[in-house]
Parts: sequence; C-alpha cells; structure tokens
Amino acid sequence: MIRKTSQAEWEIGELALKPGLVLSMAFSSLKIRLTRTFLTVLTITTASGFMMYLLTMPRSDDPVDRDGWLLMLGLCLLVCAAGVMNTMLMSVAQRYREIGTMKCLGALDSFVLFSVIAESAIIGAVGSIAGIILGLLITTLIGAAEYGSGMFSYLRFDGMTVKILIVICVGMSLTAMGASIPAWIASKMPPMDAMRGEK
Repeated sequence: MIRKTSQAEWEIGELALKPGLVLSMAFSSLKIRLTRTFLTVLTITTASGFMMYLLTMPRSDDPVDRDGWLLMLGLCLLVCAAGVMNTMLMSVAQRYREIGTMKCLGALDSFVLFSVIAESAIIGAVGSIAGIILGLLITTLIGAAEYGSGMFSYLRFDGMTVKILIVICVGMSLTAMGASIPAWIASKMPPMDAMRGEK
C-alpha cells in the first residue's frame, strides 16, 4: 500500500523514499559510470567555457559581428544539448534493470524521474564550474597576448557574478532538458519490461 506522508517523503510499506536518498543514489550512479560521467562533464565544460569566453571577450557593435556571435553561441549550446541527450539516453538504457528493481521495490514514477534529473543536474553544475574556470583562463591568456598589460580595459569582466550565474544556469538547464525525455521514458516503463531490459 502506497501513501504519501508529506511533500518531502513517500512511504511505501516499510520503505521510505526521501529526496536525500535520491541524491545519494545519483552520486552513486555517477561514480559507477565514471567514464561516461567524465565525457558528459567534458561536453558541458567545453560549452560553458566557450560561453564564458564569448561573454568576456570584447565585442564589436557591428550588427554583422553581433549576429555571428549569437550564431556561434547558439550552435555551441545546440551541439552540447545533443551530446548530453545522447549520453543520458545511453545512461538510462543501461540502467533498465536497476530502474525495474527500484520500481518493483515500490519506487514511484516521480522518484525515478527525479533521480535521473538530479544526476544530470549534478553533472551540469560540475561541468559549468569547470567551464567557467577554463573560459576565464582562455580569455585571460588571449587578452594578455593581444592587449598586454592593458587587457583589463578591453576585456568585459564587468558584471562577472551575473555572467557566472548565467553560465551555471545554462549548463544545468541543458543537462536537465537533455535528461528530461530519457527520464520520462524511464519513469513510465512497466517494472517487468525494465527488469527484462526492454524499452
């Protein structure tokens, strides 16, 4: 018998599924699948680094240059989103039996959905922070090579807090959106099909 005790936890017989448990399972899953996790983080790091680079390098007021800047940014985010979605689809496909076991033990669809999205959000946060560091490093090196000691008068380091928050939010949103479809598929799978590893 399933009864919802509060918004913070679901109680299924003797088994209580809490958000803390979801995050713990997400970290465990990331450690088990370390190679794929690293590749996904690398994808997000590259996109976030390029985005930070574009936000901090000097830009021309020419409309053609601005359109080219927006096009580069859009293509970067599109490629990153496609890579993350592909990785999350493979991740979910390899976890069908695990998901089936969880559902047989009483995990609700919302629990499965939240666990996959939580895993992707952790990847997005780590990749975004690494990308910010990489992007600022590249910007500083290129700025020093082009402008020398006066680079800070050319580079756009104003409003860095806002820019950092934008990059982190975009990185986490990309991974969450990339994981949303495979997470929804996984949450709707009948337990016996999942145990057999079927879609």
